[in-house]
Amino acid sequence: MKLVIATAIFASISAFSQEIKIKKGELLLDNKAVAKVDDKGRIYKFSDMNGKLQFDATVINGRTIGTQSDNGWIEYTGTNGHVKEANHTEGTFTLSMGKLIVQNAMAQGLITKDGIDEAKVNEFFLTEDRSLSDTRKNGITSQKTEAKNEDDLGISVDFNGNIKNKNGEFLGFITRAYIDASQSQFSSTAMMDKYLEYRVFDINKILIAKLQCSDSDITNESKGLKIYTYNNKEIPMTAKNGMDFKKPLAVDKIADRMVKKLYANGYTLGDMKPVFEGMAKEKNDAINQKKQEAENNAKANSKNIYNTPGYVIDKDGTKKEGSITIEFESIDAKLGREKGMGDLTNYGGTVTLNIEGKNEFFKAKDGIKFCAGEKCFIGVAGTNMFGGSVFSEILSENNGSYVLLDVKTPDDYYLKLANQPKAVYLGEKGGFGKRKPEKIKKVFDEYVSCPALDFSKYDTRTKEGLINVLNDYQSSCKK
Repeated sequence: MKLVIATAIFASISAFSQEIKIKKGELLLDNKAVAKVDDKGRIYKFSDMNGKLQFDATVINGRTIGTQSDNGWIEYTGTNGHVKEANHTEGTFTLSMGKLIVQNAMAQGLITKDGIDEAKVNEFFLTEDRSLSDTRKNGITSQKTEAKNEDDLGISVDFNGNIKNKNGEFLGFITRAYIDASQSQFSSTAMMDKYLEYRVFDINKILIAKLQCSDSDITNESKGLKIYTYNNKEIPMTAKNGMDFKKPLAVDKIADRMVKKLYANGYTLGDMKPVFEGMAKEKNDAINQKKQEAENNAKANSKNIYNTPGYVIDKDGTKKEGSITIEFESIDAKLGREKGMGDLTNYGGTVTLNIEGKNEFFKAKDGIKFCAGEKCFIGVAGTNMFGGSVFSEILSENNGSYVLLDVKTPDDYYLKLANQPKAVYLGEKGGFGKRKPEKIKKVFDEYVSCPALDFSKYDTRTKEGLINVLNDYQSSCKK
């Protein structure tokens, strides 16, 4: 039996669990003779048990030719001369050519556990199929045509590595140097191989592409040569230098093919600085666009208001209409752009009104009221943990008194009476934990200063409870 060492071929026998043996001119499946086999040379001749020839078969080894590779196939020849080519069936690995052919023939239905199926054989060879070898031939022809087209471009390399076009104009240069195996991405199992790197530059000494290879054509052909360009493209190529990798660059076939293939693929060298500048601009534009999209998303999901139609009533009582913008929280903080930095901005302390492109600024400390869309706000003290005035959302209004919402902590509601300079918080949150009801009652009694209002009747933690306080205050306490 012959060993197929050229390529690792997988053949499926999942549907055929029989043990395969070729012994003394017979094919045995589970020790049962099912066919006669003449296995002289690489050609296996299969006959039925009566000695009638049915077909020949051989293994065509896989090949890598330039940039094209295949895994090979089984070539069958019928008694009528017709040739059929069949791909290896995936599955079990075997180094025996005979077993490989039998496994494939069983997958084709030509051989069964009971012997050769002559009807299936006759049907199989009614037509020819040389598509696999044709594909290999076409690939070789295509590569030759491609190489000729590249040669016709008139690109050349001189003894100093200078690259020129057919008019003798300088386009750039190519270098070649040995590199350590640890620096090479082209490492192989061949112990004696040395590694090289070719680099192509434009006239500005900007690196355009590089190629790594071995000093062995056998290794290069088995692994395949690839050009890696500045814009992350991979271009396969083929070239052989024999055993001489010290020859001048002008007669170095790898250098020659590399620059020609680059040129044919649009890397025309010369002054490529504008190309790199354009790439840098595109990259920066993409980064800026991504940043802008992230900022827009952060703004859309923030508590802030941006360019929303509305109006402001200034401290003189004048109503001014335009577009409202106010920030209650930091966008930089939401985007993680303030790491290690303290932000002392009084968010919610200033509102901007844009009227026909001109901005006016209004401060919460002046008691300014503004509306943006369906929400209205008023500047008050008492809702800001730092003690200053901020704009709070108006949830209910009654004759100059308000129930307010702290935008930054939307579960906190405040009461602001017209005769009080500040708003008051009547909820449970305290500086050092939860406030006791008697503490809240004391604050309530001092703030409303109206015996007619019984604290125990109101849930001052809720919006509805504070609205009830506001309404009862107006009817029972307002003089």
